[in-house]
Amino acid sequence: MEALAVHMEARDQEIRQELAIYKAAGSAWVMATQEASRVEVLKPHGLSGKRDAKELDNFLWHMERYFEAIALADEAAKVRIAILYLTDTTTLWWRQRFADMEKDICTIETWEDFKRGIKRQFYPEDVAYLTRKNMRRLKHTGSIRDYVKEFSSLMLEIPNMIEEELLFNFMDNLQSWAEQELRRPGVQDLATATAVAESLTNYKRGNSSIQG
Repeated sequence: MEALAVHMEARDQEIRQELAIYKAAGSAWVMATQEASRVEVLKPHGLSGKRDAKELDNFLWHMERYFEAIALADEAAKVRIAILYLTDTTTLWWRQRFADMEKDICTIETWEDFKRGIKRQFYPEDVAYLTRKNMRRLKHTGSIRDYVKEFSSLMLEIPNMIEEELLFNFMDNLQSWAEQELRRPGVQDLATATAVAESLTNYKRGNSSIQG
């Protein structure tokens, strides 16, 4: 009997230890879950309606990243969330579109519908044409880093420009010494051209002097 009592007491202690382990593991899981729930997804900034292609493109891009972060796939829900970030003139635009939808004049049911509609209203007229002109006028007068940044910014506003034309404009607008450096390795695409150009940040006119 005494041996049985000792055995039962030992087994009881083992069970208590196992329960303590499970309880600790469960508490850790709950704490981890609560911690994860406190991590908030960065919300997009609002869109006021200024006729600025870059601002509009950035707004749409950030909204799409936000949808990905919250794992949102429903098209109608994307539109409902996007309109919460419209302010000023864009709010007035949506109110008009909503009234038109109630009259069956138009439909905006998907995210692509929404993008087409808002671009049609707030994209500057002839934005691609004007950006092409600005790209041709762009000159490498300061640092290469600034030139690459400005060129890249303009490039994003002309989504239909072919790679060959982009590369030509990028190379042609460089200072002669920088253009020569890019031609040495036989650059054939814009991504390589910008990478090589940025590597020349501390290089100037055929020597290793530092740019001011």
